[in-house]
Amino acid sequence: MTDVLLINASYQVLSRIDWQRAVVLVVTGEADTVEAHPDRLVRSQHLAVPWPTIVRLRAYRHLLYRTVPSARPSAAQIKLRDGRTCAYCGGHGDTVDHVVPRSRGGSNAWDNLVCACRPCNNRKADRTPVEAGMRLRWAPRPVEPGSAQHLADQQRVWDLLAAS
Repeated sequence: MTDVLLINASYQVLSRIDWQRAVVLVVTGEADTVEAHPDRLVRSQHLAVPWPTIVRLRAYRHLLYRTVPSARPSAAQIKLRDGRTCAYCGGHGDTVDHVVPRSRGGSNAWDNLVCACRPCNNRKADRTPVEAGMRLRWAPRPVEPGSAQHLADQQRVWDLLAAS
């Protein structure tokens, strides 16, 4: 898994972030590693850091609670939601594709954006998946703070705290 669970100083789950961003937060002292991969390290010329799986911010960040996800997600949010997996072929997804192209009235909404690899994105081009002869492996959905994944992440944090 390439993404890392980010928790607030109060142990409240905030989101999932890229492992690179998590390492930067740990190295700059903005966060501490709560849990790390047992046998993986991130190495530089002068530093070796355990590969984080959960990081905790050192300072509490007050965030307004939003009950609905943002209407216009970022590319990073779509890639994290889809696990950087192409929605068409299942390979490594490095771009974001509009299921219904913008030129056909498709929006920049959670349910119209999927992660895609470059070859699939280029093959689909300015067509719908049906017109391109392609099938989505899953239906795109919004990520909500009360979703099953979010609740499972929070339970993982509580279980980790109870074990220590």
